[in-house]
Formats: sequence, C-alpha cells, structure tokens
Amino acid sequence: MVSFLHAGDVHLGNPFSGLSRQLNKKFEKAVLNATYDAFRAMVNSAIERRVDFVVFPGDLLHGSGNSAKIEATLSQAFLDLDEAGIQVLLSYGNHDYQAQNEQGRSWPENVHVFGNEVETVVLASRAGEKVAFTGFSYADRMEKTDRLSTYPMRAANVDYQIGLYHGSLGQAGRDQYAAFSLQDMLQKGYDYWALGHIHQREILHEKPFIAYSGNLQGLNRKELGQKGCYLVQTSDQGELTPTFLDFTQVLWDKVEYEDVPSFDALVSRLKNAGTDQPTLLSVAMTGEVGDDLHSADAKGQLLEQVQSLNFAHPVWPVNVSVVHEQKTEKPAFASMSFDEAVQDVLQEDDVLAALLTNQVPLELRQYFLSNEGKKAIKDRLTVLLEGGEGHED
Repeated sequence: MVSFLHAGDVHLGNPFSGLSRQLNKKFEKAVLNATYDAFRAMVNSAIERRVDFVVFPGDLLHGSGNSAKIEATLSQAFLDLDEAGIQVLLSYGNHDYQAQNEQGRSWPENVHVFGNEVETVVLASRAGEKVAFTGFSYADRMEKTDRLSTYPMRAANVDYQIGLYHGSLGQAGRDQYAAFSLQDMLQKGYDYWALGHIHQREILHEKPFIAYSGNLQGLNRKELGQKGCYLVQTSDQGELTPTFLDFTQVLWDKVEYEDVPSFDALVSRLKNAGTDQPTLLSVAMTGEVGDDLHSADAKGQLLEQVQSLNFAHPVWPVNVSVVHEQKTEKPAFASMSFDEAVQDVLQEDDVLAALLTNQVPLELRQYFLSNEGKKAIKDRLTVLLEGGEGHED
C-alpha cells in the first residue's frame, strides 16, 4: 500500500497580506508563525502516519533570499522525515524558481530536488512497491514552455507513476505558468497528478486523480476556509485516492449580516460569532443598515471602530463594509409586450432614417418608410427574434 502527502504551495514564512498595522496583540504570534506551524503540523502528521513520501509540487518557498529561520525549519523537518524513513520529492515553482540555483544549500539524502528539465526518479515504498515520480523545476517565473509534452508516458516496469506539476490550465506553449490541457495530462497514463500553483483545493479529474491540494495556510482574505494538504493512499481498488487533511492555523473567513440597525447591533452579532480557532474575519452588511454605520463607513472609520472592541473569542475583523445595492431603472420596453416593443421601434422614424442612409437607393428608403414597408420589417423582426428560422442570416 502506497501512501504520501501531497502539499502544494506552502510558501513557508510568507507574511499575510491585507492586515492593518494595529493587529490585535493576541493575533501577532499566531499570524507570524502560521505558515511555520502549518508546515510543522504537516511534517508531524507524515511521521505519525508513517507515509512513504512527501511531495511538494512547487512554491515550498515564497522566493529567494530566505531567512535563517526558514532554512533551519526546512533542514530540521527534512532530517526528521529522513529519520522516520520518509522520502521527499521537491520541485520549484514560479515563486521559488531561483532556489534551484542558490549555492550552499545541502539537503539530506532523502530529499530529491527536480532540475529544470523533466526527469523521473524511481523509489521504493515501505512495502516494496516501485513508484516513479516525474517532475521539473521552473527555469523562470513565467514558464511559457510546453512542459507537459516532455513528460514521458507511464513506465511499464513500475507499480505507480506520479506526476508533479506546478502550473495552470490553458494553452500549452502560449499561456504562462506551464499551461497544460487536461486531456494531454490524461494521455500520459499516470496514476496520480500532484498539482501546485493555485491556492485552492480542486480535483480536476478522478480515476486517475488530477488534483490541486491548495495551500497549507491561507495568506489573505481571498483564501478562505480550511487549508491543508492531501493524504494520498492506495484504495481497495488499487487506485491512488486523496483525502484532505486540515492544517489551518489561522482561519480567513467572511460573514454577511442582513439588516443591521445600529453599531451596537453589529457588535452583538460579532460577539456571538464564537470560534475556538484564531479567525481573521471579513464582514459585509446588507439590507437595512443603520445611519451610524453608514456614516462611519463613509468616513473610513468603521473598521477601526470595530477593531477597537475587545472580543473574548479569537476573532479579528480585517474588513467591515456596508454593501450598497445598486438600483437600476427598468428600460421603457421592459413592461411592454413583444409586439408593442417592435411597434415602438417602427414608429420612431428617426431610427429608421438613421438605418436607411443615403447609400440605400431612394426607392427602397421610401418603401421601408411606408406603412407597407414597416409591416414587412415588423414581420421579419418577429421571425428573427422569436427564433422562427433555424439558420443564421
């Protein structure tokens, strides 16, 4: 039975974005350590579960010039995995592509780093299955090369073949980020594709699974919900099947409150939004909203006022806004029947005159401006707009 963790887009040490300077002191430590703690939790889970491999398909790091803390965190984690008999497969993506060329970095022997060209490494699981891993590291940030075309077909002499791929769906060789098509990926015959690049968990295909694991920890208020990685195991049918593991340290979430009559009412709702997990919350108010809230929002003071409150539970508002409904007037014809709308257009001689320019022969202009001609136009419009003919003119 093969088992491994598929952890894309760790972005170790990357700071959160979209936070105000006056971050609540209770949150500072959790926020600063969130990506480190999520990474460590993932490593501990791999060791506890005695998986065979840990797979990082790009953007393990956020960029070049990594700190001593990041280097120490990675070195210790890889040593711990090595001691537990777990092998690591690592490719670099569009954020950490420069790490491929950094000097002086030396990982333990259990870590295999893919080069800039597509390559395959064959390793053995604890149970002795032969597992092939195929991948590459980005040569530059954009990576517009058709990388998938250089992946070999599934090898016949292995039990499983797994593809590591950091990229996005698109036109191969034209679009950036190693664009690929799902059909081309399926044609390779691999047993599992461990994808990276988008910070959203998504399964593109089953049997075989082609999946994005998302990132280990949300980094801004667009990256909502639980984050983590996939535990991939051999099913009873012999297929490699992913199961989500949650390693969220700080949750990004959003709520919508309808009809909030006052600031006190907003405070009451927020204080009842109990949670045990540190949560960075975006709040949108709709419907009937109190004048004091509208005024504070217009002055740009609403968020600061909410952040000045002392919540007993670990919630920190990062965005508070009043949603202003856009009122659109119905066009005059919206209340008309179909026949009335067509007739209204035909009665506008200016409209017809604009269409029947001097380039149209005089006889035709006179005909279509006559009652008989207008009726002919109406009949033709009725046929076209009601779809009475099954062809295009």
